[in-house]
Amino acid sequence: MGWQLKNLTAATAGAPLAVHQPTAWLFAQFTRHVVFQGFTYSAGDDGQLYELYCSGGDDWNVKNLVSEAGGAPAATSADGYIWAHQGSQHVVYQGLRFDGHVHELWYTEDDGWNANDLTDAAHAPLTLSQPHGYETSYDGTQRVVYQARVGGHIHELSNSGSGWHDLDITAAAGAPPCATDAAPTGYSFEAEGTAHVLVRDQNGHILEFWRDASSWHWGDLIAVTGAPAMGDAETVHGYVFRGEGGQHVDYVGIDHHVHELWWLAGAWHHNDLTAATGATAPVPTAIPAGYAFEAGLFQPVATQHVLYTGVDSLVHELWWSAGSWHVNDIAARVGASAIVGDPVAFVEVDQGTQNVFYLSDAHEIIELRWRP
Repeated sequence: MGWQLKNLTAATAGAPLAVHQPTAWLFAQFTRHVVFQGFTYSAGDDGQLYELYCSGGDDWNVKNLVSEAGGAPAATSADGYIWAHQGSQHVVYQGLRFDGHVHELWYTEDDGWNANDLTDAAHAPLTLSQPHGYETSYDGTQRVVYQARVGGHIHELSNSGSGWHDLDITAAAGAPPCATDAAPTGYSFEAEGTAHVLVRDQNGHILEFWRDASSWHWGDLIAVTGAPAMGDAETVHGYVFRGEGGQHVDYVGIDHHVHELWWLAGAWHHNDLTAATGATAPVPTAIPAGYAFEAGLFQPVATQHVLYTGVDSLVHELWWSAGSWHVNDIAARVGASAIVGDPVAFVEVDQGTQNVFYLSDAHEIIELRWRP
């Protein structure tokens, strides 16, 4: 079937218009979830976080998570992830007027949506950045990382089931401070039993923090690989490609090219994906979304994918298979509207689909979905 487009805002009864970048994740029984802040032309941002959810098939529903959970209104966007260890979904964000608190909305099948103030729960310092959450399944821990409001240090709030705890991982690793406008992100490398946090420093270098069984460590991925420094983006994302046993970090450099840093067998390497493919240039502030499409029933050969916003304000895809990179101008192919911000994406391996979501220039949530 290939790539198809669906306007989720128009297709979902009662869905409001959206503002800021959405967040999206896959939960149990192949349910797809997208969360965004609401918007009206008369009042602008409404501080409410709405969830579009689809329980298989293509029938979408909507609910107001802040209202249902009794949570704090949101400043801008949010970040969602699952904690498979306890079968729960989580949304973290900074509160209205950038109150510096890491707020959480969390869901279990038995209790529905609830709210929590993680800053108060962990007695942690205030946040400057948008918080980012992820799970390390190898030890059953949920982790939320952010830049503290003072000092340029990265803090981690973690919970293994006994309550929330705060750790200054910059201090723990003996690392330099990050850039004042940087927002860290994290991911888990299950095969290695390690947690990884990425953040930009003042010189546009990408700092990697990683935690093994002993302690936190850090390295400068730009210095190690000789790759160009980051451009104007505040955030950089990484992911794991289980099929090859490697890690990948995608970003836009000061040369306005999409670059990939990749780790395999203990060493980091660099590749200029724009030069390799001749693809449309990204906008200077673009934050690429990368993921691995692991081999499965519908995907016999594992592939990699990088989605980004081009200078033409459309979504573009770079994908790797059989040793080389290729280009796919998804938006132009399906007649998609212009994007505001950056795309977010995930894979349903068991269903054989790729799922990309973004905010359109008409304040609508658009889904681009690939089916075999």
